Amino acid sequence: MISSRRDFLNFGLVTAYFAACPVAFANVENKILILIELSGANDGLNTVIPYRDSGYRALRRNIGVPRNQTRTITRQYGLHPSLLNLSRLFEQGDLAIVQGLGYPNPVLSHFRSIELWERGGDGKSVDGEGWLNAALELIADKKYVDAKAINLDFNGDIFAGGVGGYLGPNAIGYEPPIMDPRDATVPIPEGFGSGLLDEIITLREENHQSTKTLRNKLAASKSAFTIGSGPLGSQLSRVCQILQSAANIPVFKVSIGSFDTHISQYTTHGSLLRQLDISIAETVHVLKDLGLWENAIIMTYSEFGRRAKENSSSGTDHGMAAPHFVLGGKVNGGVFGTKDVLGLMADNNLVFSLDYRALYNEILSKHFEFSKNKFSGFVSSDLKNLLKS
Repeated sequence: MISSRRDFLNFGLVTAYFAACPVAFANVENKILILIELSGANDGLNTVIPYRDSGYRALRRNIGVPRNQTRTITRQYGLHPSLLNLSRLFEQGDLAIVQGLGYPNPVLSHFRSIELWERGGDGKSVDGEGWLNAALELIADKKYVDAKAINLDFNGDIFAGGVGGYLGPNAIGYEPPIMDPRDATVPIPEGFGSGLLDEIITLREENHQSTKTLRNKLAASKSAFTIGSGPLGSQLSRVCQILQSAANIPVFKVSIGSFDTHISQYTTHGSLLRQLDISIAETVHVLKDLGLWENAIIMTYSEFGRRAKENSSSGTDHGMAAPHFVLGGKVNGGVFGTKDVLGLMADNNLVFSLDYRALYNEILSKHFEFSKNKFSGFVSSDLKNLLKS
């Protein structure tokens, strides 16, 4: 799982920390979900590569990953060469790849599409709150939580509409690294006005006690981690710090970007995937050492995919369907969804074959054990064995 001397030293530091310092284990019954936003829309076709398909080479004469550099994981698919650790996690059965995720009536605006993904929309309509909020409210009703969720990046819109218990990075005195904005233009929400100030004040008062308790737990644990690299590693380091402190927070949200690779994609994409690879692998290592792996899921998501055919600037433009990663102790490793991603195309776009809300249903019903949830109607046989019962 260690791809360089720097990675080896980093793993060594994490391991040495656990050997020298007793850890406070969280309640093993507490379920954890770590969401990683691939901001800007990740190119799935160069992430999970159909290396045996001649159509892939025809579509990507300049930016295609050479077959001899692809990290083969099945007879049909391989991973980008930057994903060494994820390829090993796949071999160990800890990683599932869900192919062809998307939704009807696709929207190719960054801002609009990420809003759909984070609230459970279908391209025509979207709910007013985050897709996890209802479940998190029920969890908080059943047991004590230090917070319902926390985002460690600059954007917590995935918890939009949440009232109390949804924290941002300032709750632990953390300032995230600056990232590219999601979109060049962000529309002003309807109803924006003086009432917003009253809402912010109310939320601050409701979150004050949660913030105080969480900071006290972090101070008492005195833990410090150096996870991965880049902005994502910085955010996941704080996630691991919170988990080690035995604070009970069901959902964490972090992000890495920008994957909006319209120009000269090859080098930029490879660098981003390497950061993702190292950061996930080292987080998995910590979760296993903390005894949390069996109750944890790490899942990536992004606003959309990218077009199958490269553009004239050696990049890729906004597309539709894309694969995503799901990791965890109760994840059945493998490739789920369509076996022929290039067989489903329209106007050089990969057409979605699996509604992303079916994946949300799996997480809510089998991981958090809410069989009745807002996505219960989205059931796919392709995901039947994704999670162990």
